Amino acid sequence: MKKILSAMLAATVAAGSAVPVFAADTFTDVNEKSYAWAYEYVEEMAKDGLIKGYEDGTFRPGNSVSRMEAFALFARLMGSNKDTNAEVLEAAKDKYAKVLDEYDLSYAEGDIAYMLSRGVITESELNTYFGGTRKSEAMPRYEAAVLITKAMNGETEAKDEVLVDMDYTDVAAIPKNAKQYVYYVTKKGIMSGMGDGAFSPDTSVLRGQIAVMLSRTADSMNYSFEKASLVNADTASNKLEIKYSDGSKQTIGYNENTKFLRNGEEASAESLAAGQTLALTYTGDDSTSQLAFVDIFAVEIDNTKAAVFQGYASQGGKLTVSLLEPETGNVKAYECSENAAVTADGVLSDINKLKNGDYVTVGFSGSVIASIDAMQKSTTVKGVIEAINPAGTITISSDDKEFDGITLSMTNDIRILKNGDNAEFASLYKGDTVTITLDYGLASKIIASSATKTVSGTLKSYTVSSTPSIVIKKDGEEFTYDLTAGVEIYINGESAKLADFEIGSSVVLTLESDAVKKVESSKNGGTLSSSKLTGVVTGVNAAAKVIVIECMDGSSAYITCTATTKYYVVPTLSEYALKSIKVGDTIDAYGSYSNGIFVSTGINVTPSAE
Repeated sequence: MKKILSAMLAATVAAGSAVPVFAADTFTDVNEKSYAWAYEYVEEMAKDGLIKGYEDGTFRPGNSVSRMEAFALFARLMGSNKDTNAEVLEAAKDKYAKVLDEYDLSYAEGDIAYMLSRGVITESELNTYFGGTRKSEAMPRYEAAVLITKAMNGETEAKDEVLVDMDYTDVAAIPKNAKQYVYYVTKKGIMSGMGDGAFSPDTSVLRGQIAVMLSRTADSMNYSFEKASLVNADTASNKLEIKYSDGSKQTIGYNENTKFLRNGEEASAESLAAGQTLALTYTGDDSTSQLAFVDIFAVEIDNTKAAVFQGYASQGGKLTVSLLEPETGNVKAYECSENAAVTADGVLSDINKLKNGDYVTVGFSGSVIASIDAMQKSTTVKGVIEAINPAGTITISSDDKEFDGITLSMTNDIRILKNGDNAEFASLYKGDTVTITLDYGLASKIIASSATKTVSGTLKSYTVSSTPSIVIKKDGEEFTYDLTAGVEIYINGESAKLADFEIGSSVVLTLESDAVKKVESSKNGGTLSSSKLTGVVTGVNAAAKVIVIECMDGSSAYITCTATTKYYVVPTLSEYALKSIKVGDTIDAYGSYSNGIFVSTGINVTPSAE
């Protein structure tokens, strides 16, 4: 029985009670006399590390195997614990973590996630095998037939057998939806009758029997695994050129049954890009080898840069790419990996197909270009503004995965329309619905729309910065809203400032999309009276905009400044800066108390004598 599964790590058949037997590769209760039918298979699977014995040196071939244990064993037979599949396993665990949480699969959770990624089990079948106590119950033989058929990628062939003719005396007892699977594993020589002519579909699978099934499946499928990087994909002829870690290259073929997965998600061969890491799973021997799975992993990127492609050159065995960097207007050449992943509009491409002037997003591994993603000249995308950067970029969410979460820069001649009228960048707000025209990835036109609404609540806090915001509490929940540049603030109908509000005031916000245009309050009790604090500076935190002073009566006071606080130096009363205030200076701070905090609107500083 030829095997290529050396170094397979253990899947303990009786989890929690079975432990490795290190003294020998034989078991005291399995020998050619007592278990002649299973002896050879048990020995072989033990040597391959797939099954283990108990601490007393026994194998206990007559013990049953649970559903969870059976799936874990076949997952590892299919490569879930191979080093070359470490990323595959992590991607599967990430993808299915939430759906598997409710089943408490302990040691087998990763293996079950792997089987989900391989299509051996579907999410809709999880409850059938692992719901409640079912995961710990013994697996019946008919379920083993289904599991093995799927592990052998034979489900399509099995279901094509419309009329199955089996010699088992209890064919009628085999569940209808399992008959084709039982026929398949019987035809393949993986399972057979129980010695009395019956298949016995409801009888529990035993440890000795699972060793036989594993061994026969391994011999039939000859699973093998390797890792390589993609050099080129010829999707017209179904061929992949790959490169191994030692630098050697090989061309391999795939067929319509080959399953492509990108970070755990189904993908197509057309989405392949040079430089990507591939985990490859084969079945069959050298003469019948077939590529069953291709797991695709992105090139590792340290950082990205948006630029305009200006051509490439090859000199002295090194490839360089010239990029026009929009932020500086300069053209700079960068070294480019010969295996750089190049795509155009999401489709595998080649660097010699790019045109000067193409907008590109370039990914760097260290200082070397590892990926280039080019975008067609004109593209339209729909979405919702999630964030606005005063520097002139917006971040959007979109149903189009290619643009979801992307941050977009503007062209110099961008045209913006909002609610049907010409508008400025400053009139765009978080929550606006937008249709954006991109020219080489830069927004050249934005059509935005928004809706106006009012929200009432209790003021919790506010932030005065380059991106001011306000937090209110409504129905027990806290909500944060951006404040527009020209936000109107009123208390009792009179114009006011944010600093005039008491924390806990009832406020009414007028919103355009998710941005606040107006803040009103009639329950604050009016603008608080102005005050003055005088003292010697004992501490300054310019970042937090806080000054600590010792007042004339010897007490300490904390003064909070805002972005609009004005500073003047005495006696000239010329403008001053917070960062210039030093310990020992004397100040007069003008402002008012808000919720016990003194908020200053103006400070006169008398510097200390040096």
